[in-house]
Amino acid sequence: MTDISVVIPAYNAAWSLADTLASVRAQTLSDFEVIIVDDGSTDGTAALIRRFAVRDPRIKVVRQRNVGLAAARNAGFRQARGDYVAFLDSDDIWHPDYLRIVSQALDETPEAPFAYAYSFRFDTQNRLIPGPEWPYVPRHDFQGLLSLNSVGNGSAAMFRRSALERVGGYDASLRARRAEGAEDWKMCLRMAAAAAPVLVPQVLVGYRLVHEGMSQGNPQNQLRAVRTVMADIREEFPATPGRCFANGRTVLNGWLLPSFRRHGHYRTVLRLLFEAYVLNPLWFLTPELRTLHAMKLRSIRDGGAEKVCLSDWVRDGGRPFAYLARPQGPDESLPAQETAPLITQ
Repeated sequence: MTDISVVIPAYNAAWSLADTLASVRAQTLSDFEVIIVDDGSTDGTAALIRRFAVRDPRIKVVRQRNVGLAAARNAGFRQARGDYVAFLDSDDIWHPDYLRIVSQALDETPEAPFAYAYSFRFDTQNRLIPGPEWPYVPRHDFQGLLSLNSVGNGSAAMFRRSALERVGGYDASLRARRAEGAEDWKMCLRMAAAAAPVLVPQVLVGYRLVHEGMSQGNPQNQLRAVRTVMADIREEFPATPGRCFANGRTVLNGWLLPSFRRHGHYRTVLRLLFEAYVLNPLWFLTPELRTLHAMKLRSIRDGGAEKVCLSDWVRDGGRPFAYLARPQGPDESLPAQETAPLITQ
C-alpha cells in the first residue's frame, strides 16, 4: 500500500494548477501517489493534467461532472490507497518539505487524527503577501479549533485514512443546503472531538488569495457556510461550552468584515461588529483571540510592505519556491491589510 496519497480537486483551474503540481513534484519525500479530480472543468484543465500525467506515473486522474469541492475531495479519497491522505486545492502550493515533515508528525503521534502546518498567503502573481506569524502554538484541540480555526484552509492538513473513514469524509450535503465553503473546518472539528491533532509550528503551506474566490468573492455565502457548520457542531456536541461558539463567531466575523466592507454591505458590517464584541464582551480573556487581534493590528500597520516574488523568497537560508514563475494573468489579489493573519475557510 502506498503510504501517502495526495488528492487535488480541480475545477477550471488551468490558470493555477501547474504551480500546484510543480509544488507536489518538488517534494523532498517522493514515495506518494497523486489523484487529481477534474470536477467537470470546461477550460484547459484536462489538457494540462494530461501533460503532467504523461511525465509522472504517480499521477492518476478522476473525471466527473461538476458536483462541488467537498464531493470532489471525497471522490479522490475513494480512489486513494495511502494510509495518510493530504488534500491540496488546485490554486495552493506546498513547501518542498511539507509531506516529509507533516507525515513524520503523524508517525510520531499515533493517536492524532490529522496533522497540519502553518500557512502563508500569496497572490495571483505568485507574490508573498506579508503577514505576522504566530508567536506561540495556539490551542488546537476541539475547543481551540472551534474558537479559532488555526488549520486555516483546506490545503494545510494531512489525515489518517482511519479518521477520514470514521467521520465519512467531507460533508457534501452542505452544498445542497447553500452552505458550501466550510466543509474542511467541519471535518477537522469532528475529528478533533475524538482526539487532538498535531500542529507542526512551521510555515509549509501556501494559500492563494483570489479576489473572487469562494471565501472572498461572496461573503454572504461564506457567512452562511460557517454559521451552518457552527449550528451543526452545536447540535452534534451539545456539551460544548458556549464561549467556544461565541469566540468562533468573533473570529469569523472579523475575518469576513473586510470583504463585506469592500462589497459595500455596511449594515452587515455593523451587525457583525455588534455580534463579535457586544455579544461577546469577554473575548479578550482568551489568549489566542488577544494575540490574533494584535497580529491584525500589525498587519494593518504594515499593510504597505512590498510584496516579494515567491521565487525570490528566502526562507531558512534557501529559496524553496525558486521553481515558480510569475503568472501572466491579471492581478486579482486583495490588499495586504485586508488579508492577515491567516484564519480562513
